[in-house]
Amino acid sequence: MMRRVLLITYTFPPDNVPAAARPGQLFKYLPECGYQCVVVAANADGSPPEDDLVHRVPAGDRRSAVEIASTFARWFTRFCSPYEDRLSWVPYAAAAAADIIRSQPIEAIYSTSPFLAAHFAGLWLKLRYGLPWVADFQDPVRDNPFRDRRWIYPYDAIIERAFFRHADWLIANTDTVASAWGNRYPKWAGKISVLWNSYDPLDGVESGETPPNSHRVLAHVGSMYGGRHPSQLLMSLERLKIGASTLSVKFVGPIDRDVLTAHGPLFERLQQKGVLTYGNRSVPRQEALRETAEADCLLLLDINEKNASMQMPSKLLDYVRFGKPILAYTPADSPTERILKRSGIPSISIDPSATEADGDRKLLEFLRIPTTPRPPSAWFEDTFNARAQARTVAVLFDKLLKERQGAKLSPCDERRR
Repeated sequence: MMRRVLLITYTFPPDNVPAAARPGQLFKYLPECGYQCVVVAANADGSPPEDDLVHRVPAGDRRSAVEIASTFARWFTRFCSPYEDRLSWVPYAAAAAADIIRSQPIEAIYSTSPFLAAHFAGLWLKLRYGLPWVADFQDPVRDNPFRDRRWIYPYDAIIERAFFRHADWLIANTDTVASAWGNRYPKWAGKISVLWNSYDPLDGVESGETPPNSHRVLAHVGSMYGGRHPSQLLMSLERLKIGASTLSVKFVGPIDRDVLTAHGPLFERLQQKGVLTYGNRSVPRQEALRETAEADCLLLLDINEKNASMQMPSKLLDYVRFGKPILAYTPADSPTERILKRSGIPSISIDPSATEADGDRKLLEFLRIPTTPRPPSAWFEDTFNARAQARTVAVLFDKLLKERQGAKLSPCDERRR
């Protein structure tokens, strides 16, 4: 018999954001392992009508108590929180989830972020109903280099500890984050595991033929924001006097205003020389995949102002599957660098703290790599396959439910025996 679990997520397909991939893949593949997800997600503009298993909130019934709680959360965010964690959505999500728990045989709760609103809803439901709760952090809290605002009280430390204390299981999406958690909370280290971001094996990538060019096209496909900018590459191109006849750099996706303000003159100089092109707009996934397929090689920016790397950029999964050479700006021994070394794809990694001479030398080394696509390694396909990840989550549910009520093995666990 199919067991039901409650999946709480702010984003969910067809939302055009990387964070929607994980919950979408679990919803798709967990039924193969005996678990059906009932989803509570944000009511994104333009979201199409969905089946009875997906509940978009706020929508429909607007109870006064929920409206008041949402207003309070909005004011708290405005005056007492350093970040926009979508707290005003929590009362709607918790109310909808509570209705589902009271009307259906829900056996466990799985919340995934970003945004942290999903975990706040999961925490409330855990305290209210006592169901096993798995908190999956696609982005860490205290270890997130983009959560760097100074505040009048330790906001991140307080909420992280609350999540970690009450969750029955904690999921990090890199081994680096999991290690940091274990060192910080040794008494909870036994309920921490790693679930890397994954790709859908049924979402095929078609490399096709790269359009004939007299020069190489190096593409960055995705957003640029905060400390994640390409100035190190662009300055190397200027120093080395690499012209448009050798390399064309193409930025596909939105560019944060602060990045353009800080590095605008550099962008303009290289654009005038024909070395750089950029559109500065959000693109649908299919267009992003087409641009990735048409490039000769790919640029990955895994950098921030702290030069810390706890995460793996989600676009790395697409990049590797296309098999094109990858130029990565990432700290030494980061998750990104370690994955690239085992991926089977030719790559060069440049530490953001490297000297100009070392960065220039590695860029020239990268430009000598043949651009013929290669298939990913068996390790990559086994480790980052969404179907395999769903099996891992199902076995975790089995463990938690057996501890709670001596539950029967799921189909996935039976196969693993």
